Amino acid sequence: MPVISASYLGPSLSPNEDLPWDEASLPLHCDDLVVRVLGQPMRRAGRFIKMVCAGATACLKKVPHEMLQGKKTGIFLATGLGNGDEILPFITQVFKYNGGFPSPNQFANSVSNAAAFFLARLCDIKGVILTLSDEELSFESALWLARTYLESGEIDLALVGGCDVYTPTVEEYRERMNVTKDNSRMLPIGEGSSWLLLGSQELQSIGEIWAVDVNSKRVNPDEYLQSENFLRRLDDLLCSSSNRKIITDAQKRFLLPGFRVKNVASMMGRHNSLCLHDYLPSCGIHPVAAAFGLAHALQKQPSSLLVHYNCSASGKPALIVAATK
Repeated sequence: MPVISASYLGPSLSPNEDLPWDEASLPLHCDDLVVRVLGQPMRRAGRFIKMVCAGATACLKKVPHEMLQGKKTGIFLATGLGNGDEILPFITQVFKYNGGFPSPNQFANSVSNAAAFFLARLCDIKGVILTLSDEELSFESALWLARTYLESGEIDLALVGGCDVYTPTVEEYRERMNVTKDNSRMLPIGEGSSWLLLGSQELQSIGEIWAVDVNSKRVNPDEYLQSENFLRRLDDLLCSSSNRKIITDAQKRFLLPGFRVKNVASMMGRHNSLCLHDYLPSCGIHPVAAAFGLAHALQKQPSSLLVHYNCSASGKPALIVAATK
């Protein structure tokens, strides 16, 4: 599944740049970002919707506009926590004492698919428009579904991304994600809106997604990564690839560990054949950090094999295997 373009956006709100940021200063205002990327402000839209549209547009702007014209394009938006900044005020207004009357904008923005709809209208996309949420595996689920649509021929292009925004306070954010020192790396809480544009073999690409593998069997994130089962499953996914040339051309192999992997250093000692691409310090912990990590590595690591390993809070492991040219 070719990757036509990729774009990452982290807490610094600078598309495709690794600029310093501080958890204590979050969230940053995104209106300047919107004007810089879209060329105009977005009215009647909350911060989550603005982040979705800015991140996705940054990805689309990397390809010629004529490449998108006449194509059946699907939007697959992954989010772990959703549009809390819009939904919570709406709920408070509706259920407050003696009832309330939310504004039309509050109601419209509280709909689960509102951000994807805004994006589709902005980019003039008329096709499959879906929002998916599945703990920390939302992006993996969206990527798997987009691949299914592409392979069936229902769409020509798939715009797949993940967006979650920082919602104060830090303590509430960690509680909502079930992030503790016992089950996650102790890194700052972050946010992001990162996207991939996927297409067919005849289009010029920067890389390829080989496999998206989500296992329903519960595991311990660190123990599974150290086990022979991990290496065996990775070999199975590589052997099933139809494009063997990219495998042989890959000069390096990189492991991209999700935030549920606590002991990254010891993991790398176990897998000598894999180098570390540690993207989390650039984006912080958030449910769809995998989208940032994959888009980041697709741009930073040419001629490489990429293995993203993630695990949900309930213990479901997920692997994304990709390669860059």
